[in-house]
Amino acid sequence: MVDEQQLPYMLQLLDDEEPAIQDALRHEFSTTSGDLSNEIAALAMDLKPTDLKRLSQMLLPGRRDTLLQEWQIPQGGAAALDDDWDTFEDMLRLISDFLHDGVTLRPALPDTLDMLVEEAINEKAHLSENSLRLWMFDSGRFSGNKNDYYTPHNSDLSWCMETGSGNPISLALLYILVGRRLNMEITGCNYPGHFLARIQLDGKPVLIDCFHKGRIISVDEILQDNKSISDYAKQAILTTAPLGHILMRILRNLEHSFNKLKREDDAKIFRMIFERMHRSI
Repeated sequence: MVDEQQLPYMLQLLDDEEPAIQDALRHEFSTTSGDLSNEIAALAMDLKPTDLKRLSQMLLPGRRDTLLQEWQIPQGGAAALDDDWDTFEDMLRLISDFLHDGVTLRPALPDTLDMLVEEAINEKAHLSENSLRLWMFDSGRFSGNKNDYYTPHNSDLSWCMETGSGNPISLALLYILVGRRLNMEITGCNYPGHFLARIQLDGKPVLIDCFHKGRIISVDEILQDNKSISDYAKQAILTTAPLGHILMRILRNLEHSFNKLKREDDAKIFRMIFERMHRSI
């Protein structure tokens, strides 16, 4: 661990180009948890953006270690999550913490979700699943990240709430998790290629495309108009996506995203977690 009394002096050396000093800093920062945001904020030091970026990279090995140490594989793997929302949300938090830069302050994922819920209540968006849909997506508050669809940050729900953008599964999860805190019936639809949410509207099941401004898709119409739809897609439309399936899809997305960025070490971590969740009994 980094000595807090030595931290200010170490931070001042971040822009020193001497290779030996940079190697020493990398070694020291790699022994941390990977997040020094609270310590840096307490020092009130004005670090340059280039120094913060360099420090974040030096902290990355620590974030990798923390993720692997704190990720607990349930007995039974992903299938064991079932309706264990607490464990599921904690795993989403671990992913969020890993994807964060480790140098800037932000609330933990559960706290950010709670703040979004409070805002929804203040804006009278808590009255129904549809009013929440309108407030979150039809209004443009949250929208699909079409410009950077494959960025790993799309799997960081805290980042999605901060930026107002995300991929289909992250936006649907925000809708589901906020709705759950408001005692709403919002579930996931593990549709192949494009994750959706599901609600009841006027007594009928409809799918919600959170990526495209929360547009409504009639379950009856999609089944009637697509006679050649695959059995897998039909099953996804008609059943609630288990939490384990949602989590595994996120892990696959992250492996794919890091592979596209040529970050093989991080892709390997999420592939390993995926395999452990899949194999564990």
